[in-house]
Amino acid sequence: MRILVVEDSPVYRHLLSTQLAVFDVPVETAADAESALPMIAAAELPMVLLIDWELPGMSGLELLHELRRLTLKHYVYAIVLTARSEKADVVEALNAGADDYLVKPFHEQEFHARILVAKRLLAVHEELIAANERLECLASQDPLTELFNRRALMRALNRERLRAQRKATKITLVMCDIDKFKQINDLHGHGTGDEVLKLVARDLRQSCRGSDFVARIGGDEFLIVLPDADADGGVTFVTRVQERLRERNEVLPVLISLSFGIAEIDVEQSEYVALAKTDAALYSAKHEGRDRYFIAGQDKSA
Repeated sequence: MRILVVEDSPVYRHLLSTQLAVFDVPVETAADAESALPMIAAAELPMVLLIDWELPGMSGLELLHELRRLTLKHYVYAIVLTARSEKADVVEALNAGADDYLVKPFHEQEFHARILVAKRLLAVHEELIAANERLECLASQDPLTELFNRRALMRALNRERLRAQRKATKITLVMCDIDKFKQINDLHGHGTGDEVLKLVARDLRQSCRGSDFVARIGGDEFLIVLPDADADGGVTFVTRVQERLRERNEVLPVLISLSFGIAEIDVEQSEYVALAKTDAALYSAKHEGRDRYFIAGQDKSA
């Protein structure tokens, strides 16, 4: 947590900073709303904002209006400090986006209690954010391989397709599956099959660039989205994966090979059309003998 004091009076800024020292959290100050706004927007921690109503230029309530329009990662708990004590003023401040209201001059213990309330509420808010992130991760992740799942893949592919439309760039998809995976399960057991899936997932992930996206979309089937790449870029990716598998097969009791379908997609068509095209290329690779890749539209395999 951090605290930002927005107060034009140097005396009050010093007083508040002194009283806030007991909380052992970073305390920053600003003399006006205009300088405070970018500090709030750049915050990397949840914040308690202590703001005077009367400020030069933009008022405290105007700052609150601007603040509540921002999209922030962390919540800002705003406490208005003012000499105004009428109920109508309290209502106006709360309607403007304040979370609490404290009339000057205030009692030090009451002030500390209000800060503790803010701290508790921010902690609850952060716990909710963390819980939502965990749920989102679980909803988007394959639990065995820790790759993204089909649901996350479709979102990412749609996003990248729209980006490629705007920027007039290319996207290539690579679909692969493990050759004779059922035979691996039958001969060595499903525990070994699971380990093979995790090894292949690791090799695929480590062969990706930072902008690439890899997902498990079926039992032993994976799909890789390669933004800003043509079919030759897909071949380069496949070659990296094959080299890793060759090194791995030298030390493993189970030989692993993959078949790949490579398709440079039409970004004006839907992601479902793109998947069908890539799936057809994978089928051709398997039909021609497995342990190879096939490039859609080129009648070319290797």
